[in-house]
Amino acid sequence: TARNPMLTLLVLLAAPFVCGAISVSSCAQCGSSRAQLRRLRGGATMTEEYDYVIVGGGSAGCVLANRLSADPANRILVLEAGGDNGGDLRVRVPAALPKLFRSECDWDYETEPGSIEHEVYLCRGKLLGGSSNTNVMLYHRGTAADHDEWEAAGAEGWGAEEVLPYYRMHEDFQGGESQYHGVGGGLAVQDVPYQNLLSKAFLKAAGQMGFRANSDFNDWSAPQEGFGRYKVMQRDGERCSAQSSFLALAKGRTNLCVRTGAHVTRLVATGGTAEPRVTGVEFTFTDGSEVHMVRLAPGGEALLCAGSIQSPQLLMLSGIGPCAHLEEKGIRVVKDLPGVGEGLQDHPAVLVAYESTKKVCLTDDIKLFGTGMTNPLTTARWLLARKGPLTSVACDHGGFFRTTPDLEQPDLQVRFVPALAQSPSGMSTLVKYSQGGSMKSGFSTQLIACRPRSSGRVRLRDSHHHTKPLLEDVYLSAEGDDDVKALREGIKLARKLVDTEAFDNFRGKEVYPGAAVRTNEQIDAYIRSSIHSANALTSSCRMGAASDPMAVLDPELRVRGVRGLRVVDASAMPQIIGGQTCAPTLMLAEKAADMILSKRAGASPSVHAVKLAANAV
Repeated sequence: TARNPMLTLLVLLAAPFVCGAISVSSCAQCGSSRAQLRRLRGGATMTEEYDYVIVGGGSAGCVLANRLSADPANRILVLEAGGDNGGDLRVRVPAALPKLFRSECDWDYETEPGSIEHEVYLCRGKLLGGSSNTNVMLYHRGTAADHDEWEAAGAEGWGAEEVLPYYRMHEDFQGGESQYHGVGGGLAVQDVPYQNLLSKAFLKAAGQMGFRANSDFNDWSAPQEGFGRYKVMQRDGERCSAQSSFLALAKGRTNLCVRTGAHVTRLVATGGTAEPRVTGVEFTFTDGSEVHMVRLAPGGEALLCAGSIQSPQLLMLSGIGPCAHLEEKGIRVVKDLPGVGEGLQDHPAVLVAYESTKKVCLTDDIKLFGTGMTNPLTTARWLLARKGPLTSVACDHGGFFRTTPDLEQPDLQVRFVPALAQSPSGMSTLVKYSQGGSMKSGFSTQLIACRPRSSGRVRLRDSHHHTKPLLEDVYLSAEGDDDVKALREGIKLARKLVDTEAFDNFRGKEVYPGAAVRTNEQIDAYIRSSIHSANALTSSCRMGAASDPMAVLDPELRVRGVRGLRVVDASAMPQIIGGQTCAPTLMLAEKAADMILSKRAGASPSVHAVKLAANAV
């Protein structure tokens, strides 16, 4: 198959993937990566000093690595627990996304039963590029009001006017440069390249119901409300991840070292509890046989980019967090910060699903009729032209709206999926699809409480870094049931959309929640039993004002009371935005790089200066 790319792709898309060995990326500064790895595992200690150690090569980490290494005077180390899967077809082919779920590229977390009675699966990317490889590629910034609310909550300098230049900076927008879009950045953003017949029916139905058409949900001069095609992070039919868009562009810089298969165990702090300073980072390689430490140069910084689950986990394992909780786990307290791990947010989601009377759904477009195998013509379209249904991740049509007119912003997001959910959570659908199973024809609507009131927490199970933390009360935990009400109205809306003339030729039996589920009480029970994640975890190490006792970070993302340490990822967001969170995470990393470079240069932050540095040879 190595000489037949079409057969290779057929095997990859129609059968389970065979997991290969995790490779270690090359590092010009440290010499041959494989030789260095052998030396380290042989008992030697890494003694190099770095100006910046980036913990986590995910979405934010890739941006930081690119921007900071553009200055050859900076010595940068990236430590990533996962592998380098940039060339993996599961990453490159958009429709192959389900094959990454519960794979070696997924941290595979689950929440604890509590505010809801079941566990919720959370896919978190365990590879260079992080969850930008395992998301649905939708490019959403939220609204200007979302960012102004950040500033009002104490994140000075993070209002809409201040952050917009950083959004425009990382973007290469297909539609051209404008007030709200940039060109020439590393991240390609474009319209959905493929439309299924059912997706077209969905947009027609929204029009028949009188909803506003929205051609760009990132245009802050217009309301977010309306329905349309979402913008996606793709270039020429392939996924654009943070790895391919930012880290790959820095490949070959002699001052940048990237280590994969490196599990960080803790941050090493000196100076006592009065003025602790992070001076090193401990890590093990995948086999966990030996602990190594890398030191920070004088004035250097550790940049924690491990995401909204692992950033607070690593802080607590390092003695930075709620004092009583750390003492309970036998961890020496370095800094008592009660907000570490608190405020974890996600977008709760539910599904409405129907069978289709015609075989016109996305899985019908991709698979051979009656089989689990990918249609060779579909494969050929992607191989030869990067077009066709393999460029779709299904939920790329939808919209935002307010469930009550008194709301200032939409509280509900709709994502239409031209495929039939096989379970209320949709997860068994994805697993079955990824394993080559045949599926019934149908379509689903995912309803998302996009500005949820609920928040939970991250807590340690024990003091070992390999133990997955506890994720508690993330969904439907707020008083007042506002999130349930938004989802209930969303289910009613989905049914009305399907009852329009636009779906007359396709509407079959309602599978979920089922025609018998009609009353508010029945719908609410369905919601509570079938809540799943829309994969947008944020706010577990949030930034805020000095007067806020639960703020972990100051507005420059520095950990309060600990020198030499910042958190740069979605956990820093004061609250979740209304939309998918990859784009805001990239923006946050761009702004963080600006702050870091400006501090080093002894100047005020300047987007122009960062852009010049990023484009330097």
